[in-house]
Amino acid sequence: MSSHVFHILAQKGSAVITVQANDPIVRVATTLAQHNIGGAPVLGPDGQLIGLVSEREIVRALSEHSTNISTLTAKDIMAKNISTATPDDSIYDIACRMTYSRNRHVPVLENGKLVGLVSIGDIVKLRAENAEQEARELQDYVTGSDHAAVQPPNETPSMQCEVKQS
Repeated sequence: MSSHVFHILAQKGSAVITVQANDPIVRVATTLAQHNIGGAPVLGPDGQLIGLVSEREIVRALSEHSTNISTLTAKDIMAKNISTATPDDSIYDIACRMTYSRNRHVPVLENGKLVGLVSIGDIVKLRAENAEQEARELQDYVTGSDHAAVQPPNETPSMQCEVKQS
């Protein structure tokens, strides 16, 4: 089964924690900490996506600006050239983009509007759930009634075949 971004958004919802371009870094860090998230899309004055700020950018800013960090805003440190996705994009493609760009968050846009955010954690969760479901289905296929190739454990096979009469 090929999963798409809309599968993740259906599970987690489309609410996105965002920050504004002029939010001070301390407010951005507080927002990330309060919501236990690693990154947030940055919106410009018109509400359009202009970048993404993550823990990585905050750490880099702290390293480069140390005591002056409190004078910086989200716009000053955000990643500007970010990958985006659409709800119809495949999870595999998004995972590849994350791997090659070394980013753990991809904003999801539909008709230019921010409708979600996919994190690497979301992808891992979906892939694990899909793997568990597939394993259960295979086990049911092998041990289930009507088409069992192997008898379930602790059950002895019947030595008699039922003959159905019409």
